[in-house]
Amino acid sequence: SSGINAEWPLRPGSGGDPDVTEDDDGGGVENPVVTLSGLPHELALQILSHLNATDLCLAGCSIECWRELSDDDQLWYNLILSEWAYTKYIQHRLLQQSWESFKKLYLVFDEAQLIFAVNPLKGIEYLQDKNILSNVPSDIALYLHKSQRLKREELCNYLVQHRMDVLEEYVKLEDYSNQAVLPNVLRQFFRKFPAVACNLTKDKIALLLSRFSMRYSECNPQHGFSADIIYNICCSLMLLGYDLTHPLIKNKMSKREFIRNTRHITPDVSREFLGHVYDNVYLIGPVAAE
Repeated sequence: SSGINAEWPLRPGSGGDPDVTEDDDGGGVENPVVTLSGLPHELALQILSHLNATDLCLAGCSIECWRELSDDDQLWYNLILSEWAYTKYIQHRLLQQSWESFKKLYLVFDEAQLIFAVNPLKGIEYLQDKNILSNVPSDIALYLHKSQRLKREELCNYLVQHRMDVLEEYVKLEDYSNQAVLPNVLRQFFRKFPAVACNLTKDKIALLLSRFSMRYSECNPQHGFSADIIYNICCSLMLLGYDLTHPLIKNKMSKREFIRNTRHITPDVSREFLGHVYDNVYLIGPVAAE
């Protein structure tokens, strides 16, 4: 384990024998050894708070007197909040339920995450059976958006293939405010929805672009671009990335060609703006590299 050794003490000194030092006459003087169980309760909990869930469980199994410390509700509550931020929004719901301990609740979330990795539908149903999640799309979207441990491929497949209503709410939780560089924001979006890894069809990619475009337009009204304009620019950027990186395409699209082609479908967009987004893709790479 990375965090716990059953014989690990906190020693006031360093070097030499951990338990004995020499006095001025060369004689041995025993050093006091402070074990975790001998520390004040608050300090011991502070030390254990640096452990992850696995090491915290191992700490309780290593030494009998550590078991009570490692089961402390505050430690497990903090772990829940750090790994499943969704719980911050449903604290009242959780407190109304008769959970034996926050450790038990943590294990429920952990089990749900493991099930989700194999079968996303079953993972969500598991939390609903435990009365942690409802079937309201906004509630499920909030859980998925705030959970850092869910694999993006399973997340993408669940939203795109099974729950379009949840996808609608999920995208609404994205904040693209004051992010002027459109290609960078689009890359950020496709990191969550990797088209190739999720085997998305053209229709599904078009649907994702549509939802992204609406949200980006809502978050950046100062640009004056409608969702349709953003959608058309995004399509052009994806085609540009494909054109610039595909090895069989010898005659790469120039900036002039990109501007001309894009302005043909979005005449209200300035040449300067399109020139900037072209340079971004040319220098950094495709917006949907995966």
